[in-house]
Amino acid sequence: MKRTLVAQCAAAVLTGAAFVGANAAVVAPGAGAVDGVQTATQLVPNKDGIGHIVIVPYYSAASGNDTYLSITNTDMRNGKAVKVRFRGASNSDDVFDFTLLMSPGDVWTAAITKDATTGKAKLLTGDTSCTIPNALSGSTFVTGRLAPYQAADAQAKETLEGYVEILNMADIYRGAVPAVGAGSPTRAAAVAPAVNNALYGATKHVNGVPPGCGETSPAIAALANNPTDYNATLTGAVQLGLDVPTGGLTATWTIINVPLATSFSGVGDAVEARDAATGLPGWGNVVFSPQLATPVGLAAARLATADPLLRGAVPDSETVVAPAVARGAPVLPTAATSYVAAAMYDFPDLSTPYLQGSIAAMANGVATRLQASLLTDAYAVTSVMNEFVSDASLLAKTDWVFSSATRRYNVARNYGTAATNASTVFTDLEWDDVNTAGGVTVGGATTANRYAVSNTTAEGNLICVTGVGTAAGTFGAVPDNKTLAVNADREETFVGSTSQFVISPGVPTAPLTICGEVSVLTFNNAGGGGALGAQLTKKDLTGTNVNGWARLSSPGLAGVAPGTVSARLGLPIVGGSFMQLTNGAVAAGTSGNYGLTFPHRTTRY
Repeated sequence: MKRTLVAQCAAAVLTGAAFVGANAAVVAPGAGAVDGVQTATQLVPNKDGIGHIVIVPYYSAASGNDTYLSITNTDMRNGKAVKVRFRGASNSDDVFDFTLLMSPGDVWTAAITKDATTGKAKLLTGDTSCTIPNALSGSTFVTGRLAPYQAADAQAKETLEGYVEILNMADIYRGAVPAVGAGSPTRAAAVAPAVNNALYGATKHVNGVPPGCGETSPAIAALANNPTDYNATLTGAVQLGLDVPTGGLTATWTIINVPLATSFSGVGDAVEARDAATGLPGWGNVVFSPQLATPVGLAAARLATADPLLRGAVPDSETVVAPAVARGAPVLPTAATSYVAAAMYDFPDLSTPYLQGSIAAMANGVATRLQASLLTDAYAVTSVMNEFVSDASLLAKTDWVFSSATRRYNVARNYGTAATNASTVFTDLEWDDVNTAGGVTVGGATTANRYAVSNTTAEGNLICVTGVGTAAGTFGAVPDNKTLAVNADREETFVGSTSQFVISPGVPTAPLTICGEVSVLTFNNAGGGGALGAQLTKKDLTGTNVNGWARLSSPGLAGVAPGTVSARLGLPIVGGSFMQLTNGAVAAGTSGNYGLTFPHRTTRY
């Protein structure tokens, strides 16, 4: 089958209250049950892959790859308003985003392939689920947030690899306004039709097709408006047909290389907002924002995001340090405006306050810092273990993918107008916008930096993170013996580590330095293209072991004493091992290529 045909047919084959605007607010709907669902009080990773937030760790349209994405709403009662955002592998830059409106039990599918004319990634879909914009298929990814001094072909290349973030912004309630319990939103009867929700009716499939997806459809057109109130009744959100998000999203992904007859697949990494008392999924704040280019001012952006580029942040010349290290004189964010002008479509992001309990601390950027820290906690690991195969008789190739989806909310690279004035900027998660120490502690939860001046360096457009453990094949105390770095064959032949293992963007300067916000590490393949054909962030680890296993440690910030809590913070990592094998003994005309995918096994000690 020709590659172009696969790309064109991909979709057929694969079969709170509102928040940002001029006032940039997140609704604080109170506490209590909504339609039988309790308030969420914590963010917890769900190994079953179902949640309120889902990360697809890698997509690729490079080197002959197509990526097929499937998002499922497992909630059979409520529809979902979903933010889907593709971010580039180098620095988490937004390269494509849209709003997806799903029916109960709905599945949305699409393919990401390389556009032959522009060289950019583009999205193809034949799915009938409602999206905003409505006409998505054939749209190429955008380069407006990339380094402006890059040539057009270099910018196009930056769109071909990255990761995907999927966020349940709000539920689309069914019929009458949902029943509520004590302490939850009151939902005054006058705020919505007593029986029918127009948005639900427009987006619910009828004979396989939603009847009202057009952007001029009244229910869809209304989503260009922000709710005019932010009170405990959720009046504005409910009038638009929206209600607090209850999760239930899951995603699968498949990378297919038709010329090589190889494919890899997996399930997205999910985080669920749960009620700690019951352990069940809870409801979070409605964080819906219109899919519009309408500007959002700096003050509003600082209430909605911890992203250093969107909110203005501390530049790398200032004193931003690890926990337990004395901080210098108070330093306010110095940018009078954001480094990157925010628009409504930038929100929500993963740092937009999602837990109801943090809303009382919206001022001075406290709630966004807490959200960024709690979500990083959910994804953070202290070590990553997996297997590798590089046997020449099998033409074997192994790539490991490390995606750090929440790093963007602690540190980012500000490109500036030229490579010579690029800078690294931080959101110090442990101090608020008016430099109050401990001002980011809410409800007993305390924020923590994973990245600071003490453990980051910059190389060109990329950021390097240092201070990751290097011991290999040694004995250690419990639980350290289960987190120390290892590189071994299948018969206990250990190889000592020779340098740092760095997880985050950076130009390779040492044998174990890994670069990229989505890093790709190949094994014993310095001169080759690797199993995935990664181009932006590939780094090779060459050693004496041909086949075996490895464990790479990811401790806390540099300068923090071993044994302390901060030394075990870990880094936020999702991903897996991708193996390509070839059986040269198959009959002529029969493909002998195979692709294997194994998710990383991790520790959180």
